[in-house]
Amino acid sequence: SASKSSTIRFCLSVSGTEGSSSASSYGDISIPKGKLYFALPYFGTSQSEGSISISKKEGTICVKQFGWNTGWRREESRILGVFRA
Repeated sequence: SASKSSTIRFCLSVSGTEGSSSASSYGDISIPKGKLYFALPYFGTSQSEGSISISKKEGTICVKQFGWNTGWRREESRILGVFRA
């Protein structure tokens, strides 16, 4: 059977850094209250066989916000950063 690629996705609820002490922020960067969405590729033949490998590449961390960047008001994903598993 051919190897397949897919993505592990999960989210974490966070209280955010706005209004917190200066120790929890970095310069002008802040994390909004809400959910952070993580995505990381994995490879393998099937989950039932238990033979999957998590990618060594960086995964993305996003927030979902409403915006007007496309001319239409809609929910958009915005990348906050990357992580490694």
